Amino acid sequence: MDKLDNIGENEIRVIGTDPHGQQKSSKRNLHRYAIIVCVIIFLVVCLLLSVRRCSSASEVATITPAPKTGGEAYVEISDTIINNVSLHRFIPVNARPKLEVGVMKAIPSKYILGAMAADFGIDREKYKVVGAFVHHGEMLSHSKSKYGFCAILKDTVVIGNDLTTSYFEQAIEERGDFFRQYALIHKGKVVSNPPTHNDALRRSLCRLADGRICIIDTDMSVSLDSFSTALSQYKVVDAVALMGSGAAVRWAVDKAGRRFIAGADEYDFPDVVNYIVWEKEPSEAE
Repeated sequence: MDKLDNIGENEIRVIGTDPHGQQKSSKRNLHRYAIIVCVIIFLVVCLLLSVRRCSSASEVATITPAPKTGGEAYVEISDTIINNVSLHRFIPVNARPKLEVGVMKAIPSKYILGAMAADFGIDREKYKVVGAFVHHGEMLSHSKSKYGFCAILKDTVVIGNDLTTSYFEQAIEERGDFFRQYALIHKGKVVSNPPTHNDALRRSLCRLADGRICIIDTDMSVSLDSFSTALSQYKVVDAVALMGSGAAVRWAVDKAGRRFIAGADEYDFPDVVNYIVWEKEPSEAE
């Protein structure tokens, strides 16, 4: 009893508890708190990444939903002149987009609209596609030479302007299509590109203000800047270039069944030549 009563001024004595047990209990509580905090942090990070990815996708690309099919497949064809630049517009109706690779000896009747897509050139004495390229989920090229891109995912067309877009990987995962070209218009504004020193026939894949996807080209040689400016004044929201030289092929079939062809359809192209095409429904193509 003397020992219990004899407590110094600077002394604290705990009665009726096990100091070692109390330490173990405190450690267990700290461990639980640490786990809860880690879980909360993990959930917050996942949420932020998800929001960031969705936000980034909307900033760098325009997504056009899959077209409604079921009726007659044809191409709406119209012409206009803007700033002395003659423009021809081709809007596919009731057809599904995709990429095709390889020389077409004859244009299949199932394709109502088509044009050469990605550039190709010689690398180490072999023809290769220029820029990242995915064909039905198979990666054919991985270089990042141009910022503009088009992705086709389950019939949905995505037109964007981003060098590190995730749509490239998504096209591989979902067995879709992807190619790169110069971005001409992004969110209604002309995209700055390296200056070209020559005029040429121009062609582009575009999304209009009403959401429809189309091909617009010229039958006259113009600068890339003049072509892009004319597209922006034509209410094009997003656009990437397509191959538009004199030999590059483009065809369209109107509602009357007439086929209009530009370019050299019998030119000796390499086996990496590629096209963006719009295909009829299988029942209609048969």
